[in-house]
Amino acid sequence: MAEPAPVPILQVVGVHKAFGGHAVLRGIDLDIAEGRITVIIGGSGSGKSVLIKHLVALLRPDRGEVRFRGRDIFAMGDAELLGVRRHFGMLFQNSALFDSMDVYENVAFPLREHQRLRPAQERELVLDALHALKLGHAVHKFPGELSGGMRKRVALARATILRPEILIYDEPTTGLDPVMIKQVDDMIAETQERLHVTSVVISHDMASTFRIAHHVAMLYQGQIIESGTPAEFRASPNPIVRDFIFVSGTGPLQVLAAGAP
Repeated sequence: MAEPAPVPILQVVGVHKAFGGHAVLRGIDLDIAEGRITVIIGGSGSGKSVLIKHLVALLRPDRGEVRFRGRDIFAMGDAELLGVRRHFGMLFQNSALFDSMDVYENVAFPLREHQRLRPAQERELVLDALHALKLGHAVHKFPGELSGGMRKRVALARATILRPEILIYDEPTTGLDPVMIKQVDDMIAETQERLHVTSVVISHDMASTFRIAHHVAMLYQGQIIESGTPAEFRASPNPIVRDFIFVSGTGPLQVLAAGAP
């Protein structure tokens, strides 16, 4: 008997968005499966950043819906929408840590904003999050004292401290060397398994995509032109998809290294 299809926790339905007459999203339809890693790929200007801003209601579509557990978030009142946003965590491309705060304070920031905990409770949660990401030795360091990979892990600890259901990663491997890219990929996969979260990753790196994705969707000129498993992407006859895979540096050897059969 075939496994039942994963339940979508997020659904993008017919979303259009234009700025000053320039259409950026041209009717996006996309299901995000609960508990899986979905990677959205595409070149610069394809609409990836605009799309993820719709997922967390930072932008409102001109037409269409974004549904969280079946309900359109743009039909919600402010209080309900704020509650939904607490189900999301986000890891920004540049980590977006507060330079004036040490690691502990950066990770504790969401707790202090959204909860009222006793100091001992806060400390336990923060230290647990840091130890889970092998950062226990860096509690009192400042962002300027950390390597790029350590900053990513601190940002992830901060993004997960409130135990969100959905984690969004905005180009998490941009500007990193191949060894660090592999470490970030491992971090994303391990976090998804450890916390059972739904992960949405924005990327242009196909080797990274093939390592971690359960599902891949490609944006091109504001539309999803291909959507499927990594194996289906590798076998795609679409010339735009095939060109993107090879131009992204994922020729036959790289695809095999990334886990192709």
